Amino acid sequence: MDTQRKLTAALVIGALAALLAWAFNQTNWLDPFEDITWDRRQIAFAQPVGRDVPIRLILLDEQSLDWAKGGMGIPWPWPYELYTPIFQFCRDSGAKAIAFDVQFYDAGRYGPSDDRKLCEMVAAGKDVALAVVPGQDPAGITAWPETLERPNLNVPGFEEYIATHGIDDLVTERCRFSFEQLSQSAAMLGHVTPFELDAGQGKSQVVRCVRPLLRFDGQNIPSLGLAAYLIGEDATDTLRIENNVLHVGDHSIPLGSGGHALLRYRKPLMANNDHLYRSYSAAAVIQSHLRVLAGEEPTIKPEEFKDCYVFFGFSSPGLYDIKPTPVTPLSPGVEMHATLLDSLINSGYLAESSWYSVWLFTFFVSILAAACVLWVSGWVRVTIVYVLFLPIPALVGSVLFINNAAWPIIWPMLGVSVALVGATIFDLATEGRRRAFIKRAFGHYLSPAVIEKVLADPTLLKLGGERREVTVMFIDLEGFTSMAEKLEPDQVSGLLNEYLSRMSEAILEEDGTVDKFEGDAVMAFWNAPLDQPDHALRACRAALKCKEKVVGLRRLWFEKTGKEPRIRIGIHSGECIVGNMGAKQRFDYTVLGDTANLASRLEGVNKVFGTTILVSSQTWEEVGDALAGRGIARVLVAGRKEPVIVIEPYGTDPNVPHSTGEAFDEALSFCEQGRYVDAMHRFHKLSQDPVSRIYAEHLAEILKMPEPAWDGIWHLTSK
Repeated sequence: MDTQRKLTAALVIGALAALLAWAFNQTNWLDPFEDITWDRRQIAFAQPVGRDVPIRLILLDEQSLDWAKGGMGIPWPWPYELYTPIFQFCRDSGAKAIAFDVQFYDAGRYGPSDDRKLCEMVAAGKDVALAVVPGQDPAGITAWPETLERPNLNVPGFEEYIATHGIDDLVTERCRFSFEQLSQSAAMLGHVTPFELDAGQGKSQVVRCVRPLLRFDGQNIPSLGLAAYLIGEDATDTLRIENNVLHVGDHSIPLGSGGHALLRYRKPLMANNDHLYRSYSAAAVIQSHLRVLAGEEPTIKPEEFKDCYVFFGFSSPGLYDIKPTPVTPLSPGVEMHATLLDSLINSGYLAESSWYSVWLFTFFVSILAAACVLWVSGWVRVTIVYVLFLPIPALVGSVLFINNAAWPIIWPMLGVSVALVGATIFDLATEGRRRAFIKRAFGHYLSPAVIEKVLADPTLLKLGGERREVTVMFIDLEGFTSMAEKLEPDQVSGLLNEYLSRMSEAILEEDGTVDKFEGDAVMAFWNAPLDQPDHALRACRAALKCKEKVVGLRRLWFEKTGKEPRIRIGIHSGECIVGNMGAKQRFDYTVLGDTANLASRLEGVNKVFGTTILVSSQTWEEVGDALAGRGIARVLVAGRKEPVIVIEPYGTDPNVPHSTGEAFDEALSFCEQGRYVDAMHRFHKLSQDPVSRIYAEHLAEILKMPEPAWDGIWHLTSK
């Protein structure tokens, strides 16, 4: 191919790739994947909070609920009077402002005297921001309460911003306020509805943004975090919006099209129960205040809150204010409001990048990538062009993230990927027809490394087999048959093809071989025909990728079927017969043997424990310390005489503990010791974990027996 033709082809391929990537981005199909890269950057570059950040959290946790109920006989919900020591301790400690993420809707629950004490305490310092809840709750009101003074918070430029960007995300038709007397006592009201952006589909609702301002019945309402700042700095008259930037005194908040501001989260503090900011139990604060009144040394030193913004919220799971964030799967909702304030005072907000600058970058990089593919060949293309160009969007996005710019990765990466693939296809179509035929024929179920070996040695396609150790994976899609009966054939094929494609992608990314598709089930294996010493690790990593890729299907499936896709994966390592099985006219490269059967059985064991991935102990021993996982159970599956120990891999970082922590392992040890009551109680406390719930239910049944006894083995009679 002459130079002029290569240059022309590179220009056309690169331009089309950039346009295609831009078109896909316009459909929002890339959003779930972009959200994943966004969360990864948040995690990678998050910095822990230092003592110089003047933000403190007081959390109503399980310890506080237990202390009130067990120590003072006060059940939930608490009398309002019990909150007054918290206000007083913060005020006596010299806190700048106190923001309460609590909805005090009902007056008179414990009598007028209880209400009055809370109202008097709130009104005493003029330093309290209380929560209002915008939304569509029928209990909300549609007009500002007549008995409540309008704040008349003036924000020059907000009217023009709403007119330019629309009112859907900026104006709310309903709000719920705390009871009348309390609302009147607050120094300021702040809304507590974050701007939730769906990381996958359906119900994930990861909070990445906030709306600093909302409007209700003509009144501008700041978010709770911004309200705390306005109180603490007496800055209510410093707000203005210019050029899509909200200015608050000397600070600024870049606003997106929906009036949202992108948050930059802190790194969770391992020593502080993985909270993002220095946090204290509500019970400890109350006890500290009582100790001060008694002339004793307080549990918490008052200096901890001096000149700080104090946020109060719920962290007990039973109080239903737990939300996922990019850096933590379960965070108290109040941490989002604290993060807003942190981003404000430390200039941590991220500014959205203009679409045309991203498109120009994608355009030039795609052209350059296509040109390099057309100019090189063989191993140079693989090791230099692909390895060099594919990470470029991620590197640029990461560098700009560090510098507070929200630069997308998936859109440019798609453009570069399409350019690389398009140039490769063009090259093969003009110079490598034989190689293209083989790659098209086998590329759907063999990894690139295997294809290259077939190209180098076509005798691999003859009939025959060998006995060797492999790792086998079975994937099954839960409930797809019943789901498919309600859909049109083209809808079924579309959903199934997309699902199978993503599963194949995850497998091939780890150089696995897709053995076969059986309806919605997938079988794959590793360590054949190529030697892969780390075949068990590759299979487990592929399973974790499959789990992630299913997340990206949630919105599409929910829209089509009303349900979200769930998969089950079983993995086992052992000896099998591997090779081309069939006739001379038609054959499959596959595996046969008990190893494959057990992998299939382990896939079904997921149904018992509510898990997604289960691997045998044989596989996990080969994985070693490369991944994070937890032991689940000993199971005796149908067709086997000896029990199998099954492990659940849950992450790629072995240093990250499971959300159940050591409590799950402790409960399992109690089972082994025959301490069934203690074990059941431990499992009950982990009720958010499906496996723990199953164990708790199982132990409850065992304890009904006249002489409770269990050998610790789960006897499973069916697949």
